[in-house]
Amino acid sequence: MCQACNTRTSLKTGSFFANTRLDTKTIVMMMYYWVYSVKCTHVMLFENITDWHIIVDYNNFFRVECEKWMNHRQVQLGGFDVNGQPLVVEVDESYFFHHKFHRGRRRNGCWVFGMVERGSGNCWLEVVPRRNAATLEPIIINHLLPGTIVMSDVWGGYANVGTINNGVYMHEVVVHAQNFADALRPDVHTQSIDGLWMQVKRKLSYQSATTRKLFKSYIAEFQWRYSHKDNTFGQYLHLLSENYTI
Repeated sequence: MCQACNTRTSLKTGSFFANTRLDTKTIVMMMYYWVYSVKCTHVMLFENITDWHIIVDYNNFFRVECEKWMNHRQVQLGGFDVNGQPLVVEVDESYFFHHKFHRGRRRNGCWVFGMVERGSGNCWLEVVPRRNAATLEPIIINHLLPGTIVMSDVWGGYANVGTINNGVYMHEVVVHAQNFADALRPDVHTQSIDGLWMQVKRKLSYQSATTRKLFKSYIAEFQWRYSHKDNTFGQYLHLLSENYTI
């Protein structure tokens, strides 16, 4: 209670729990189940919730918090390791399209540009309107440290990577039409980013009701989960504390 103005303020004010309909305990339990990917039908049973839309709405809320958090993070990949050796970051783009419940007419999808640091698995995924150099190069500059070895295929959007900012990156190219890895240089490949795309699409297939409106939040959720595999629930609570500073 504020003594000066004689008004009361709820402890929920300014937090994630402000203006929520359910009691805090139920929301925290639903959050816990969401973090560990418990099926919605099981959550309804565990928490005695009869309305399916409540589960869907809160899962969307939890996911959007990942998007908010990612939008305020300056994720930087590559650079040099502790021994002064340049790190490799594999880059690629992938097209995501949707069928309603995997049936019917194909809908217009979205291009996603991805970068993954080989070895650590740290990554950055971004929905892009197009995949030309004018779109991709600023993202590379924002998220890749100088000295990085950039590994890509022969797509024209990467043609000038080796000359960005007077050559701060080394650029290696894999010609997939010939092979998936350079026979003479086995370290020249994009298998890490290819594997990442498989995991993203498998996750989205499991979440079969993805919509175009929420697509960015699904990508952000995957990226957050991919980078926070230990103490995931604790890490999510920390995410909320950063999104809602009181």
